Amino acid sequence: MEAAEILRERFGTGPDPVVARAPGRVNLIGEHTDYNEGFVLPFAVDRYTEVALRQRRDRKVLVYTSAFDRSFSCELPLRKPSPRGEWSDYLLGILLELSKRGELPHGFEATITGNVPLGVGLSSSASLEVALAVGLSRLYGLELRGLELVELCQRAERDFVRMPCGIMDQYASYFGEPGKALFLDTRALKHEPVPLELPGVRFLIVDSGVRRALADSGYAQRRRECAEATRWLALRFPEKLIRSLRDAEREMLEEVQGEMPDILWKRAAHVVEENARVLEAVRALRDGDIRRVGELLTASHASLRDLFQVTTSELDFLVQWALEHGAFGARLVGGGFGGVTLHLVPEEDATDYVRNIRDAYRRRWARETQAIWVRPGPGARHLDC
Repeated sequence: MEAAEILRERFGTGPDPVVARAPGRVNLIGEHTDYNEGFVLPFAVDRYTEVALRQRRDRKVLVYTSAFDRSFSCELPLRKPSPRGEWSDYLLGILLELSKRGELPHGFEATITGNVPLGVGLSSSASLEVALAVGLSRLYGLELRGLELVELCQRAERDFVRMPCGIMDQYASYFGEPGKALFLDTRALKHEPVPLELPGVRFLIVDSGVRRALADSGYAQRRRECAEATRWLALRFPEKLIRSLRDAEREMLEEVQGEMPDILWKRAAHVVEENARVLEAVRALRDGDIRRVGELLTASHASLRDLFQVTTSELDFLVQWALEHGAFGARLVGGGFGGVTLHLVPEEDATDYVRNIRDAYRRRWARETQAIWVRPGPGARHLDC
């Protein structure tokens, strides 16, 4: 429990702290479908954020994060804080949401550590939010758990940090199960675990090195375009009661191709087809058909490239290299405009695969890339000191 050790080093000895851990996530398939009330298939990974918290007698909040070697302080109750574009915004967002449930009667000191790579599409922000919410809930004796906690974390990021996120990242971080993916219906907010222990297959994350900034990227624009596409289809097909792209159908899009604005048609087509791919991927996993799963991942990337238009040359290079060098499939994961790719790699090729893809990327782009093996791991939990 590294966070607890750092807490004692930074703030001295005292009562045993509350320690909570929450993982990052990889979305196997189902990209840009969560905020369209569609289907997703994420899994929690064996990379996590860990927080240690200890009560203070005063109202001060003192927090240190080893990820940035930075400290933050404030005092409760919060007095209309504004986001500053820093890591502390996520903490403030969680505190604001918790304060809506009632007064926070005392301050605390906390340390944050972890090993989720930052800003590459593995949901380091969601893992931080969930770890903080789980830890603070116990510290303050709040009855906060399950979907209520997940939705609180989403509101903190959406309303205070002002990142227009869906709910998938926080959901997967909280509800993740070892060896399982979560087949999540983001409209019903219910999930089914799907076995993800695939004999002879390993999951590799390869970082393009292109950093994403969701608030400053085309992510928000894509959300607006999906909303516009929904409105267009709802007016065109009033009898269908379309309230999100979840309700759109292939036949509708075939009927209006050439009539619907091209950009909106492409965005809608991706979402409709991606939802279908998620459903088929669930069937393929349950059947143990890894080759079909790989084909679906690759088709997802092509759709993200051609219809949703969120890939980069670096991401496309990594996926194409994967297909030419023995991977079952590969695709961009995350919002796009940079970040990472997910590769399904035969286990017997694992060592050579990593070395060769890093060499190829260095030759093509004249810079290094990071490659990380991940496994489906447990969701958020408390740790005993």
